[in-house]
Amino acid sequence: MKAVGREIGEATCRLEDVTLEEVVKEEIDLSCETEKKIKEQLSNTSLSEQEDATATALSRTNRFSHEKKMVGLDDDKRQVATLLTRYSKQLELVSIIGMAGIGKTALAEEVYADPSMRYHFDCRAFVPIGQKYVLREILHGILTQISPFDNKHDAKLSDEDLVQFLYCFLRGRRYLIVLDDIWSTRVWDDLRKYLPDDRSGSRIMLTTRLEKVSHYANRNTPNFPVKKRFLNEEESWHLLREKVFGEEHLCPPQLEKPGKEIAKKCEGLPLVIIAVAKHLSKAETTVECWNKVADKEYSLIIDADEDLSKVLYSSYEYLPQNLKPCFLYFGAFPHDHEIPASKLIHLWSVEQFLEPHASKTIENVAMHCLQELVSNNIVLVHERSPAGGIKTCSVHSAFWHLCIREAKKKKFFHVINSYANGVTGGVEGQQRLCIHNNVLFGIKNVYESMESTSNIRSLLCTGPHHQYPVPTCLSFSLLRILEALTIRFYKFPNEVLKLVKLKYLAFTYNGELPASISKLWELQYLIVHKYLSIISSRARRPYLPMEIWDMQELRHLEVMGSDLPDPNSEGAHLPNLLTLSGISAHSCTKKVLGRIPNLKKLGIQTELALDAAETLCCLDHLSRLYRLESLKCVIVNPNTSSQVVPVAPPALSVSWSSLKRLTLRGLGFPWEYMSGIAQLPNLEVLKLHCYAFQGPEWVVGDFRQLKYLLLEDIDLERWDSSDDCFPLLQRLTIQHCYKLKELPSEIGEIPTLKMIELVDCNDTLVALAKQLLSEQEEHGNVFQVCIKSSQDDRKLKS
Repeated sequence: MKAVGREIGEATCRLEDVTLEEVVKEEIDLSCETEKKIKEQLSNTSLSEQEDATATALSRTNRFSHEKKMVGLDDDKRQVATLLTRYSKQLELVSIIGMAGIGKTALAEEVYADPSMRYHFDCRAFVPIGQKYVLREILHGILTQISPFDNKHDAKLSDEDLVQFLYCFLRGRRYLIVLDDIWSTRVWDDLRKYLPDDRSGSRIMLTTRLEKVSHYANRNTPNFPVKKRFLNEEESWHLLREKVFGEEHLCPPQLEKPGKEIAKKCEGLPLVIIAVAKHLSKAETTVECWNKVADKEYSLIIDADEDLSKVLYSSYEYLPQNLKPCFLYFGAFPHDHEIPASKLIHLWSVEQFLEPHASKTIENVAMHCLQELVSNNIVLVHERSPAGGIKTCSVHSAFWHLCIREAKKKKFFHVINSYANGVTGGVEGQQRLCIHNNVLFGIKNVYESMESTSNIRSLLCTGPHHQYPVPTCLSFSLLRILEALTIRFYKFPNEVLKLVKLKYLAFTYNGELPASISKLWELQYLIVHKYLSIISSRARRPYLPMEIWDMQELRHLEVMGSDLPDPNSEGAHLPNLLTLSGISAHSCTKKVLGRIPNLKKLGIQTELALDAAETLCCLDHLSRLYRLESLKCVIVNPNTSSQVVPVAPPALSVSWSSLKRLTLRGLGFPWEYMSGIAQLPNLEVLKLHCYAFQGPEWVVGDFRQLKYLLLEDIDLERWDSSDDCFPLLQRLTIQHCYKLKELPSEIGEIPTLKMIELVDCNDTLVALAKQLLSEQEEHGNVFQVCIKSSQDDRKLKS
């Protein structure tokens, strides 16, 4: 051990002259009994003996020596190694997080085994933890790797003795302790206090699937967690080929095409690739055989390996009971489906498996559950909102198969994606049916099989959109949820009116809703989409029936192409309505808005009439919505060749004080109107799409709370801004603004700014963004610039 003789402060001993026993006596005031026991362990321990013990401990780590280079780890390995060896005397933690089977342990092993780690640290230990841990075993595992600890004396020492022993030995040394696969914050609390921080540059590295563990352990260190990424398609093929054939030249060239297809279907998860490779290594190495494997879309992962299921199941098993049904629900959608988070939230809110919370709405409880699943690295986020919220998500195919298997075992739902599982006995006794192929409704036996089931509470038609009508089974008297947006109804399904327990109704239908819709008095979510509807710009859109005001439980109303009528009685109101989307400006009268006082999200879509002042006066009426947080106002087919705007801007700063998110499109406002928007005290997200504002110059006001700004298809050429116009801006996106050649002069001084995205922008603007990226990198800031072009998809990242 090369650095034992290093001087570390006044408390460090020169071990060439002093035994470890003397170091122990100097460092900690032990009780007589404890000191006696440790003396028995350490008596006459010289430097040479310590070196021999260290060599023995290092030999135990030979399982980390890889003859072959690990695939897809180079970037991550460099990042982790830099964090471990950078110049900082303080004890620091480096955590690696990611989904089960993504290669966290492999990365930690690769870094640990690197010769530079052996040179940099005086002593090292790599200890697996797991869900069920015993503190004494962890302490013992560390000691046997870093010290001259003799196993035969283990039983003679108490837990306190082991702790004292560990603390004494590590004190004054630069150590590296790797804690692999941590599942709880408790184990961190148990261990951290026994690992000394004497400013010798020591490091602790941990791997975990759980972001809460990483964040908890990292709370007092400057390092961000290292998120282990999925392998790309090329890396996936390289790993698969290596595991099957060992060497590249041993792979027959004719197997490359089917091999790449197989690797692609593993979706970048190393554990799945290795399991599939194990399966392939036992199969014939012929094109025909490999093509059969590649064509097994759904069973590829199922056939791969039982060990794969065990690793993934541990993530599911660890979930608290309230999250398990939320996770299983992902199996209700096709395996390659990106699911809108809003749809999940709405469905979960009425499924009755969420635990109510006294101070939260049921939607907030559902969102918290989704965030927990993401934090546990079980659910993948595909797109986030500008404010960081989840927009679309899914689960990896390996987890999807786990959802299907567990849901079947627990009778949580039954998936119908083929004739076979549509007519078998599996439908009986189910409470949820998930139709992944809407055509199956047209098969008599499948239809009759579903019709004979009386317990169905949820019918989810989540397969591809079907443009032609199919006979839909709607005879479930206990049905609470009907999700059928992917099915087109040519006439209103009157059978729905008998489903009086419905809380969620979503379907595609071009006609008008009947007045009898009010019979569904428990309905909370009503979503009606149009199928390729083209409405004349001169025609007024139909109104919803007046009886809509009798549906007091409504929380979400999204009826595209229809408007809310003025209520015909003083008592008519919708007190629970939180979201209203798809209406036109004609609905936004004082009378209507006054009867939906708790609205939080409003979406307006309208044609621009010749009398623009009359059309847009609805913006002034929004003062009645005191709780409005999100507003989207879209003018369909705006007249970009002329300037048609109201005489005076709406009193935005007064009437929209609760607004956090604002999206505008096609209004054609002059930039002077932006001064009112700048005064909105809580505005965090501002999106300005095609022709929202017009004119070559924008004198930017002070947006005190703005975190995200989007400019798209705007004819802006320059903006004049002050030093603190965007003090909290985190992300700036500019798309298709071909005339804009400059960024705000102080953009690089905004401490919160993390990303600039440019899509099809002027070359001058692109050059400025690249220059800004270089400046931020020189200052060591975490910053990212993404540049995309429809002609050349270039991406510059840091």
